[in-house]
Amino acid sequence: MEELVFAFPTDEFWKLVTYKKKGLIKENSEVLKRIVTNGLFLRRSELEEDPSFKQIIPYAIISNKEPERSGVRQSQSFYLFRRTSKQTEKRLHNKFSLGVGGHMNPNDSMESKEQYLIDELKRELYEEVKLLNGCLIEDIEFIGFINDDTISVGSVHIGLLYNIHVSNKEVYINETDKMTADWKDKSNLAEFYEGMETWTKIAFDFYIK
Repeated sequence: MEELVFAFPTDEFWKLVTYKKKGLIKENSEVLKRIVTNGLFLRRSELEEDPSFKQIIPYAIISNKEPERSGVRQSQSFYLFRRTSKQTEKRLHNKFSLGVGGHMNPNDSMESKEQYLIDELKRELYEEVKLLNGCLIEDIEFIGFINDDTISVGSVHIGLLYNIHVSNKEVYINETDKMTADWKDKSNLAEFYEGMETWTKIAFDFYIK
């Protein structure tokens, strides 16, 4: 059966969101609500080269804040992935990424589309990693939209940037042959910048840095 993915008409999208050719567009959850409520499920094969639609891709970074201690400032760390050459998409081989995410597909137990979006985000998260030893999701924070119309693959996709705050650093990769990962302090992320995939660079430039 052909894959159906969640998408939104591009012209209508830019009536709701201020256009930026490349970058992060910070928006509130009300705009997101209108988009996910009125989106459509369409055949992925018909959308891959059709810029009249934006395929909606939840894209979440994983972060942890160390509790403040006497005389020690609070530090924030991010879980940095590196994709191996066994990944299916060659353009991402050996690239660093802060994000987990992917296409949204319909299922039989859809509630409101807003809740469905979060459920899809969690599904993607748990496909990539497992949380062990009391590690809990403390908060899922919507940041804004990632757009990159400077490249062909970007022109047919829009990212929904989230920050998933977890309670400790007990996060582990599921498929270690396809990627590796490690926690990096916010102050050390810049040294990996040149090897980052495009959306991760945008998240770093406009949100983390």
